[in-house]
Amino acid sequence: MQSQELLQNLLSQKYRKPIVTNGDYKTRKTAAILDTDNGTLFNVSADFLFYFKDKNDNVWLTIPKELIINGKIYYPKPGDSFTNLGTTHYFTTKEAVIEMAYSYFKQFENPHYGIERVTNGMYFFENNGDKTDKYFVVFQKFKSSNHPQIEAYISSN
Repeated sequence: MQSQELLQNLLSQKYRKPIVTNGDYKTRKTAAILDTDNGTLFNVSADFLFYFKDKNDNVWLTIPKELIINGKIYYPKPGDSFTNLGTTHYFTTKEAVIEMAYSYFKQFENPHYGIERVTNGMYFFENNGDKTDKYFVVFQKFKSSNHPQIEAYISSN
């Protein structure tokens, strides 16, 4: 898939916990996806800066025009890196950042989002001395060919 397709797929998915999403990429071109268990983060800002941080505090980001660190101006190139306060920042392409984020977050996609499961059934209660047992039986409605006056059976097959 092309990087724009991967990005659209990544930002339009519904994820299982512990993944949370924030932002609106469609209108503001800004969004973030966060794994709340280990701090893994993907962020896109203004459709320009793409940022992926893994659980070990390694950061991959797209290349800015210039970078100011401690008053000095740097012009990073692909493959350059620097470490600041224990976090290593690697400069790479937009495609590489999106691919890393997609590879990580696709394991949390919720394939069942929007599917509603409806089960009809009946509860039966049985008193056995001083305790009450509760049973749930799935209710399946069908027409009997042998007994047309009976509309439904409770099946325990």
